[in-house]
Amino acid sequence: MLVKPKKRANMQSPDFSKAEISRRNIICTALAATALGFIPEVAHASNNGITQLKSGKLQIDLKSYPALNKAGGALQIPLSDGSSVALVRVGAAKSAFSAINLACTHQGVTVQEMGNMWVCPAHGSEFTLAGKVVRGPAQVNLQKYPVQVNKNFVVIG
Repeated sequence: MLVKPKKRANMQSPDFSKAEISRRNIICTALAATALGFIPEVAHASNNGITQLKSGKLQIDLKSYPALNKAGGALQIPLSDGSSVALVRVGAAKSAFSAINLACTHQGVTVQEMGNMWVCPAHGSEFTLAGKVVRGPAQVNLQKYPVQVNKNFVVIG
């Protein structure tokens, strides 16, 4: 079962054990990505390559997301509860992945990818792709989830 990070004031952590990647979330994400233009370093989840395991953890097939082949590549995964998680390649090593909750730690608004940063559209907080706060008003890094990496898959949770 996915270990939930500690709750912070004014925000709720997603419960992956009950979350499902719905067709509607995927379609909405794809439409938004098309409207905003494609950013090669950040992929958006599709039906292929992501499986929710019985334990509630998410398994990502690395072959399905070429953006994760190089450092700085990221995959945004919308969840059925409206929250989003990102799987980010944080280094060149095969095991250099980080999974982060995309809810800003200031007031819980979903951050958006802008270049090589996550930016909160509400108040302008900025985070590195790995989730480290760079500019406030947020004062706490984005929440991380444990990841397990093998040759072909990354499991979040």
